[in-house]
Amino acid sequence: MKIKRTLKYGSFGWDDETKKFTVEYKGQSIELNKIYAFAFLRFAFSIAQRNWFRKLEKPKIEIPKIEMPEAKEICDKNIREGKFEHEQFELPNINGEESEDAKSLSASLVKK
Repeated sequence: MKIKRTLKYGSFGWDDETKKFTVEYKGQSIELNKIYAFAFLRFAFSIAQRNWFRKLEKPKIEIPKIEMPEAKEICDKNIREGKFEHEQFELPNINGEESEDAKSLSASLVKK
């Protein structure tokens, strides 16, 4: 059984009867017996793995540091101490009337 793969400029072949691996490239060819063909494949795989697992060095780019202002406490002291005021649970009121957002929000919070 003969197996042959042809590329644009070369080809590879394996002959089961003679146990020969053939590489042809631009009119030149080389024949390898099964031991040398196996050794060549191991070499090719080791090179491929070496390149595959190699860590690429990323170029170091200096990013200018931006100084951030000091953050204020987000949490209210009364909430952390467990003291809640009634105002915290009321929907927003504008000029004594509920806004449309507050009405739609309050309607969605009521259990039916």
